[in-house]
Amino acid sequence: MLRPNIRGAAAAWRRPALLVSASLLALSLTACSDADVASDKDKAEGTNLKIGLIMLQGDTYYQGIQTGLEAAVKADGGSVTTGLSNNDPATESQVAQNMIQSKVDAILMQPTGGDASIATMQAIQKAGITLICYGNCTDAALEPENSSGVIQSDNTALGTGTGEAAATYINEKLGGKAKIAILNCDIASACKLRKAGFKKALEDAGIEADYVTDQEAYLADKSTAVTADILTANSDVDLIWASNEGGTVGATVGVKQAGSKIPVYGTDISVQLAEMLLDADGILQVTTGQDPIKTAEGAYEMAKKAIAGDKNDPFAVELPGIVYDRANAAGVNDFIAASK
Repeated sequence: MLRPNIRGAAAAWRRPALLVSASLLALSLTACSDADVASDKDKAEGTNLKIGLIMLQGDTYYQGIQTGLEAAVKADGGSVTTGLSNNDPATESQVAQNMIQSKVDAILMQPTGGDASIATMQAIQKAGITLICYGNCTDAALEPENSSGVIQSDNTALGTGTGEAAATYINEKLGGKAKIAILNCDIASACKLRKAGFKKALEDAGIEADYVTDQEAYLADKSTAVTADILTANSDVDLIWASNEGGTVGATVGVKQAGSKIPVYGTDISVQLAEMLLDADGILQVTTGQDPIKTAEGAYEMAKKAIAGDKNDPFAVELPGIVYDRANAAGVNDFIAASK
């Protein structure tokens, strides 16, 4: 059985982001040094294209996005330029401007959220560059005038999947009532949808939920500390739900470090989270993950279609989440095997 190194879990969670940052720089320099512009023939055939990728951060999900996109673009003879917005609209705008100046053919962008990213999205299109919105596309970002297509996980369903599992546990083990602590990532609009989906699943199951606290904690280190504080202040909490990978990692580590057995229900999937699902400590119960590879491949196909002059129909696509449950070890092991 695979077991996570709990003492080093938070530090290990940071390492992929550092590796991604280094690779981002290398990729950006490579792409920007190539001044060639795709020919009309290339654009019509979807080959030799320069694709820009803007990501919110460097966690496992975005590593999957980057890996999936690079493989698809490379197969067509193209190149990828990448950049991180770090959830900051100003940084997002600067990254986009750099890509505009490097004359990419399309930009795949996960907006920082809401209307804050619209000016950047419009600037990209004004520069004559195809824009595809992936993930966290809400409000005006969903309007056809602001991009050539939208593809993202059904974020409400990401919350619902885990919520339904939590509801079953509460009904079977707690008599239909539970005191619940939430670690949120409400800084991103998509996370608010996840939370709404989680709560709706409990409501639909008739659960009497008392949300004792709802705190921002979406990075592993902070989430570990926040979880410790929650357990100290709320000794009678029944379970914790976290709305993203970092929050789920931190909640699981925090519960274990506290010597508690409170179950954690989470969102997102990574090898580390999969190993936590298999751990004999029994803390992380269920997490609902996104499919970054299909998201990246779908966004790229949308971009190629738009570059060729065709409209994407449907304009907006939502991808279902995948529920990973410690009760289904085979499914968890399949994910780990596919990730190697």
